[in-house]
Amino acid sequence: MSESSIIGYVDPLISVPGGRPSVKVSCGQNKFTSQVFRLGAGYKHPDGPSVSHRRVDSIPQQTHSGKPQFSRIGSFARVPSWGIEHLKGEKATLRITFWCQATLPKDAKHNQFLFSSIDSKKRDGFECWLDDFGELNFRTGGLDKVHDFPLSLRLERYRWYGLAFTINLAAGTLTFCVEAKARDIGESPSHSEKVLNFEDSVRLDPNTPLTIGGDSLPCQSFTERVKSGSFNGKIQGFKAESVSGSGDVFSLVDFDFSLDIPTDQIRDVSGNGLHGMLVNAPSRAVTGHDWDPKYSDWTRASKGYGAIYFHDDDLDDAMWDSTFQLDLPKTLRSGCYAVYLDDGETTDFVPFFLTPDPNAEKRPSVALIIPTFTYAAYANEHLHDETRDVHFPGDPDKKDKYFRTLTKRPDLGISLYDSHNDGSGAVFSTLKRPVLNMRPDYSMWLFDGPREFSADLWFVDFLDKELGEDGYDVIADHDINEFGAPLLKKYRVLLSCSHPEYPTYSMLDSYSTFLETGGHFMYLGGNGYYWVTSHDPARPHRIEVRRAEAGCRTFGLPPGNWHHSLTGEMGGLWRSRGRPPNVLFGVGSCAMGVGQGVGYGLNDEAKKNPALSFIFRGLQSETIIGDFGLVQGAASGDEIDRLDYSLGSPQNATIIATTKLAGGHSDAYMLFNEETLYPMVNILGTTSDKIRSDVVFFRTASGGAVFSVGSINWVGAMAWRRFENNVARMTGNVLREFVGRSG
Repeated sequence: MSESSIIGYVDPLISVPGGRPSVKVSCGQNKFTSQVFRLGAGYKHPDGPSVSHRRVDSIPQQTHSGKPQFSRIGSFARVPSWGIEHLKGEKATLRITFWCQATLPKDAKHNQFLFSSIDSKKRDGFECWLDDFGELNFRTGGLDKVHDFPLSLRLERYRWYGLAFTINLAAGTLTFCVEAKARDIGESPSHSEKVLNFEDSVRLDPNTPLTIGGDSLPCQSFTERVKSGSFNGKIQGFKAESVSGSGDVFSLVDFDFSLDIPTDQIRDVSGNGLHGMLVNAPSRAVTGHDWDPKYSDWTRASKGYGAIYFHDDDLDDAMWDSTFQLDLPKTLRSGCYAVYLDDGETTDFVPFFLTPDPNAEKRPSVALIIPTFTYAAYANEHLHDETRDVHFPGDPDKKDKYFRTLTKRPDLGISLYDSHNDGSGAVFSTLKRPVLNMRPDYSMWLFDGPREFSADLWFVDFLDKELGEDGYDVIADHDINEFGAPLLKKYRVLLSCSHPEYPTYSMLDSYSTFLETGGHFMYLGGNGYYWVTSHDPARPHRIEVRRAEAGCRTFGLPPGNWHHSLTGEMGGLWRSRGRPPNVLFGVGSCAMGVGQGVGYGLNDEAKKNPALSFIFRGLQSETIIGDFGLVQGAASGDEIDRLDYSLGSPQNATIIATTKLAGGHSDAYMLFNEETLYPMVNILGTTSDKIRSDVVFFRTASGGAVFSVGSINWVGAMAWRRFENNVARMTGNVLREFVGRSG
């Protein structure tokens, strides 16, 4: 795959029978075809299941016209009307003031615009930008050409500047004032002033919007790649005023960014009601130039949170044109689906999920939960990118076609695991874009094997084999967050996928209610229910995660930035919020590694317990299970979980199997940092009793039960030799028992 390869996304990602989602495609050829498939296993492995996608005959193959599509990357604010029609006569002097802090003043490889009102023909308006050397410049439109003026100010990284631009439109002069705050006690504040004369008078078009934090390019898709023009850094207190000859001031717009923080609106408090909108989700609820560390929660602080943090690689909505729509039959079963695109030279499977109509009452007793929030969190991760502050070394031979396309398409955005170009950590991720590591045949470059979505499709094959296509529903994180416990009440058995890492508070409440009312749960993965996650159903494509002071993380956010902007809640680990996964699921994440995995040794005491005999049907002669697998060579690997009574694992929880009875993990596995205290010793696989995967079972007081396996890679062992193995047998034993109890 390359920059011209056919790729796309379905919007919305999750539909119901009878829905009409849009398919948005970028294609380097003039024509391409589309066909819908119900997905099964998609990753080819000689010891794994065959690829099992099934054509949906009720949706005919179609031919479409193709064109390239590229996203406008980078965040900014857009104000459609900002009162410049009042700049007449003696009021023809405009003053713009704001605070800014540059976080990548040099080497951004593009101009970074602090504000712009230049029209599309560049004949009217003005703009201010930072060049690649960190120098501030001012530009005015003109009849024949634009006029650029260096302002002789080089912004220093992380220093706050109060900037004031006073523009006499008739006289053609600019008075530029700078107040630089000290960054530390070794630095003094400073003040300077400069006056410039323009060659022509400055003209403004009242129909041209004002852009803050970016340039004036339109909000749309493009047929060729466009450079970002967004500023890397924070802007606060943006005001525009007209000043009369006598010194009277009339406010045009006055934006208080501390208001409406959970929204994409910026509110004008001038009284003129000229509000603006944020594009591509810059970060709010971030510290400003007047932040007081006494108040680290923006919901309680009276000041200090009036800044917005823009990045040149932010992306919230790719804004691609819709190429065609799908008409989904009302008879279509819930499941994992994809639109197969073929332009004659390249192909792509573009996934979407079909979940039952929330009002449907007749349902099977079993549901598989697709971790769509996890898919969003990892979407288009760039942890391989050695040019970024956060990265892992990887083997080039393990990098698949999606990896190669992603490196050539920076307009597809980054993940919640990546640092922005300025080194700060990402807090938002979106599904309104092609997500190239959410493909049925995706191979994770670090493991040379499937991860997340491509691995989770093995659960689909397993359930089709055990229950039949009509024997279970597929529901998504998004559904549980929106519809809650009443949705889960429709089922008696729930199964997780391999990596359900990102639940919201309401999702945890829903799971708790499900278990308190007799539900049966199979947690068939690892590193689950770990990070505090926020989601707004009004913008279902977006999630927010703020990585605070603990947890296995690729970066940490600075103090004062730990509370989510969407909900106001404290970010970080659910464990730090008093909701460790152990409480509901018996196990919690403890360690990770990229080396060879290990199997599990069966607990002889558990095997002898008659109440647990159903788990061991056909396994009585076994001592070790899962010493094989399609990912990392065994059932326990990647990120792993263990039982811990001190963290809330139920007292009646029983260890069915544990990796310590099969030799344990190597020193390629290391404890998560929240597991360690001083002195930091015994943190590797061969030296720590805490580094292990446990298979755990317990019954709930309400008559339900929980079965948890403690490893992301359990499913890779389940699928080994087409589900004819002891891991699949144990999983099937529990599933059949749970279904039988709930029937």
